[in-house]
Amino acid sequence: MAVLRTVIQDTHQKLEAAGIPDARLEAEVLVMNVMRMARQNIFAEQEAEVSGQQQAALDSNLERRFDREPLAYILGQREFYGISVMVTPAVMIPRPETEGLVEHALFMALMGMESTELTIADVGTGSGAIAINLAIHLPAAKIFAVDVDDAVLDVASFNIRAHGVADRVSLAIGDLLEAVPEPVDLIVANLPYIPTDRIPTLQPEVQKEPELALDGGPDGLDLVRRLLLQAEDKLKDHGIILLELDPEQVPVVQELALKHFPESSTSVEQDLAHLDRILAIHRQAPE
Repeated sequence: MAVLRTVIQDTHQKLEAAGIPDARLEAEVLVMNVMRMARQNIFAEQEAEVSGQQQAALDSNLERRFDREPLAYILGQREFYGISVMVTPAVMIPRPETEGLVEHALFMALMGMESTELTIADVGTGSGAIAINLAIHLPAAKIFAVDVDDAVLDVASFNIRAHGVADRVSLAIGDLLEAVPEPVDLIVANLPYIPTDRIPTLQPEVQKEPELALDGGPDGLDLVRRLLLQAEDKLKDHGIILLELDPEQVPVVQELALKHFPESSTSVEQDLAHLDRILAIHRQAPE
């Protein structure tokens, strides 16, 4: 029977040979998962025996990984802004870049907005990770989490209930803001923004994610345009829209925002790679 140290080394070598990025880290994570072992323990218990059943489960997961299925789908969960959310192939895997969207929403809500009882729309909620974090950190807020697919909302519903915020996060199905029943103070949206013809060039793992969550049309902005149009009727006078975008799209969407909201102002936040990522649209320019 193999021991933990040997199994990790063997798994690392197999992943590396298959061209999997971050092979050593992924080997440790996959072994931790089948062993039901905390990260610190895999270093402290290097001589622990790995059972045949555990090895079989690891081999099965490796086959899925060799097929370039994303690690998060194999594990069934992803860490995001301090919480763990369930993910399935029905939803896009939350990215570290999107944590900036949560951070900026919290900053706007806590420091820059007049109302203490905010109404927020998380449009394209996916796993519900954004809505859940906003509900946790803004206990007085009312949040609508919107998506277009029942399978997506099933995942969001599970995560919302698992984190105990179902009393403050209402799920709705429909086309962007049309599914939101009342005007809101803050719109947070990580919508599909990848141009259609760029999708075949993405990493194999990304191409395993739902096309519905990736494809933003010819220039990537189809849904953003519809959102801005709908926001004319759904965003309160002093409301704010926060959008995650491709850096190249930011100037285009700034111009679109001014067409829909002539009195607006915009600001841009960068991601961890110092690329323009979050666009904030203030319906009325701050005085």
